[in-house]
Formats: sequence, C-alpha cells, structure tokens
Amino acid sequence: MKLKQQELDHYQSEYAKSRISRREFMGRMTALGVAGVTAGSLLTAAHRVRAATPKRGGRLRLGWYGHSANDTLNPNRLTTSLDFTRTFQLCSTLVSYGSDLSAEPDLAASWEASADAKTWRFKIRKGVEFHHGKSLTVQDCIYSLNRHRGENSDSIIKAWLSSITELKADGDYLVVSLDSPTADLPMYFGDMHAAIMPDGHTDFDNMIGTGPFKLKSFKPGVGMLAVRNGSYHFDQYPYVDEVESFGIADTAARVNALLAGDIHFTVRVDPKSIAIINGAPGVTMANAKSSRHLTYPMMVDQKPTDNLELRRALRLMVDRQAVLKNVQKGFGAIGNDTPIGPADRYWCKELPQRDIDLDKAKFHLKQAGMTGQTINLHTSPAAGGVQSVDMALLIRESAAKIGFNIHVVREPTDGYWSNVWMKRPFHGSNWMPRPTADLRFSLTYISGAKWNEAHWYDEKFDSLIKEARGVLDGPKRYELYCEAQKIMWDKGGSIIPLFTDWLDARADKLGGWSAHPVGEGDGFKLSHWAWLES
Repeated sequence: MKLKQQELDHYQSEYAKSRISRREFMGRMTALGVAGVTAGSLLTAAHRVRAATPKRGGRLRLGWYGHSANDTLNPNRLTTSLDFTRTFQLCSTLVSYGSDLSAEPDLAASWEASADAKTWRFKIRKGVEFHHGKSLTVQDCIYSLNRHRGENSDSIIKAWLSSITELKADGDYLVVSLDSPTADLPMYFGDMHAAIMPDGHTDFDNMIGTGPFKLKSFKPGVGMLAVRNGSYHFDQYPYVDEVESFGIADTAARVNALLAGDIHFTVRVDPKSIAIINGAPGVTMANAKSSRHLTYPMMVDQKPTDNLELRRALRLMVDRQAVLKNVQKGFGAIGNDTPIGPADRYWCKELPQRDIDLDKAKFHLKQAGMTGQTINLHTSPAAGGVQSVDMALLIRESAAKIGFNIHVVREPTDGYWSNVWMKRPFHGSNWMPRPTADLRFSLTYISGAKWNEAHWYDEKFDSLIKEARGVLDGPKRYELYCEAQKIMWDKGGSIIPLFTDWLDARADKLGGWSAHPVGEGDGFKLSHWAWLES
C-alpha cells in the first residue's frame, strides 16, 4: 500500500509539473488499478496545481537553517543541506531522483547493465553546454567521477565508488567497469557529490556546471546569488531569473523572515511554530514525508563511548514515544537505532523495537563501570534543528532518574560541523534520506566511509552490505539487510531515535513546490521549477 501511494504521489507530481500528459497520467492510473472516478479526482487535484500557470522572472530568496565560513561548492566536500541545494543550482548529475525514489535521466539519457551488473553503459545526452559554452563530453564525466576515486581522494563518496575499476569512453557512452556487481549504481550517480564539471576544473569558488543557474557571486558564510542559465538542457526551466540563498541560524528569525516577506522559502521549522505559520496570512507549511533521521553518534574510538555496555545503556534512556509526540509533534516516525525506517522496503520487521527501559539501562551502566558518572552530550540546532537539542534534554531527564548525569552542551550553529561533529565522543547529528539502503549504510556506517561519524566497525556488517549490492530487489536482499540491521542494533555506535518529516514553509506567492522524500526544499531542487506570483 505504501509503495502504491508513493507511485500515485509521483505521477501526480509529474503531471503537475507538465512532465507527463493527461493521457499518460490516466494510463498510469489504469496500470496501478485505480478506479476511474478516483483517477479523475487525482487528476483534478494535480491539474489545479498545473493550471496555476508558472510566471517567469523575479528573484527567489531561500532562507536556510544556517551557513558558515566552511560553505563550499566543491563536490568532494559538500556537507550541509545548503551546500547540496547550491550545487544542484549550478551542476547536474548523470541521473536524478524521482519523487518515487527511482533513477531518472539527466545528463545520462539512458543506461544499461551487463547480466552480471559489473559493466554499465551510460549514454551521455547530446547538446548540453557548460555555463562557459563548452559542450559536455564523456571525458568531463570521467574527470568529475575520478575526482572521488584514488588513494589520495578526500571525497565523501570515495567508499561508494571503491568497486569501480575503470571509467572509459566508447563514443557517446560512459562505460563503468566494476570489480563486483552493483545493482544500484545509477542511484550513486544521482547524489549531489557526483556533480559533473568540465574536465580539469578546480576553481570551486567559481563553479561551472550545466545546471539551471550560473554562478554570479558566492561568499561562504554570507550567501550565494545565481542567475538563470538560458541554455539549460531542460529548456522549460528554470522560471525565476535569479536565486539568492543564505543562512539564518536562529529558528525563530527564519520564521519571522518568512512572515515578513523577506524570504520565499525556509526549512527546518520548529514544530512549535507550525501553528503560527498555519494561522498567518500569505504563508503556509510545505512539509513532506521523509526518512531523514536524527542521530547521536557515540564514537567507539574515544572514551567513555568506546565501552559497548555504556552505548547499550544510553540507547535505553531514550523515550522514543515522548520524542515523537513532544519534540516532533507527531511529524515523523520512531527510530530503532538503524538508518532504515518503517517507510523503507528493507526495514527489518523481525527486529524488536527498542524503547526506554531504565532498569536495563542501570544494569548496563553497572557493567560499564559508569554508575553515577557524568557524560557530556554536545549538540546544536545545526545538528538537525531545535529538535536535536530538545531531544537531548529529554534524554538527560530520563538519565537523571537513575542517577546518571548527562550534561547537554549547546554548541553554536556556526562551525558546528567543523568543530564538534566527529570530534566529541557523544554528539548530535542528522542524515538526509539517501534513496537506497546501500547508500545510507555506505555513506555513514561501513568501515572506510568518509562520514563514519561514530568510527564504528564490524567486519560481518561490512560483508553483508557489500554482498547485498550485487543482489537484485527481493527476499535475499531483505535477508542480508535485516541481518546487518540486527548487528547495528546490538553493537553499533549510533542512537537513532527518530525519523523526521521535512518541516519546510513557503510564501503563498511561491509556486512549483512539491513534496520530495529525498531532501528538504523539494529534494534540494526547488529552484529548478519554482516560480513567483507578481
């Protein structure tokens, strides 16, 4: 049922954005077994969105949750949601993620795999130009992807691409050879880090891509201004002439900026502010379901969180029902200490749901030799909104009931990712919902991953994730991922208590927005098809 609803939402969104015809929409509904009357009402709802004729022109202003001097356009080093959004404004990837989390053509017009999924051929789209006029070639794709590979690469996605043995050109085709089967390879190439740039390009403060906007100015920690690319390969987009993006660290200040008309769109609304937005004229919530998850890494190579018994105790101090109800106001789902949630096809149904159990927590504290001790928990609104701080305070309250002291250290938003993240033994973090289980595990939890924030390692876990890459969707893949989740649930380095909805908000005059599960701001691509009422 969940999968069918995702498909319905996807085709409504595609029709609303004029990507498919009325005939194709109705054909899809028939294929899904949707009755004529229901299909008609779904079409009518989508048509209302489509009938609001997009206007061209104007400057779109995006007020994000924060920025810093570490803002970057270097695809190897993208860290924040604002980095992702800006990169997608300027650059394209080989594939895009549909709202049903499928791979859709972008710079690659099509692709095919060998029977053993170890050789892939991507046909590169013709007629695409970079912002400085150079035509896109296969060699540009090879250069851009090779930057993530090699012994000296500093790339975030180096571990993802480790199975690639060769990238080569064959006419208009990019040929990718692998040392092991990788059924999800096209999805790897839709991630923002896999952005395509001209062969040899290294001046990332003056980024050149093939995206819908050209860079006009970029100042880390201040803002970015981009202007419409009239040669964009999807020629109906974008609608706005300019897009300005900047950070507003204070949550209340972001909401006030939206209410005042200073910005058209913002993200990570404090759940306590939803009623204010819904009751105010000229603005509305733009929330969407997602598998974004808030986490508290417990670094296994630092004291005291190197102690497995302490990590087990800390997980049992989290009242997950209270977190969902009181912190997230019900806009999300309970987590179970793995990055796979109940909305995902590979969520392990056999895994018991962990919940607060202070008696068991006391037992594990005693085993760890930590009874009555104190530990610091460092977090910030940068680590997932104000929810990360509020949730930490709830955990502190639970711990105090059994005489364990958690000192919550509220860190500044500016510089959090460079000064705290992966540096403090126990700290807050959050993760965007990558569209496949493999990408989630490979980005953060397997050994060697650049963003393995808990520095956790388990040889059996690694082998299961790598084996699953070569297995097509089905019972065997579920079995492998389920076993991996059981290992992580028992011995892992992260508390994952909550999956959050995207709590974005927009001005009523902003059109073209639709919900996308992979990222806030319509999958980080709002500026592609947003338009403004005059």
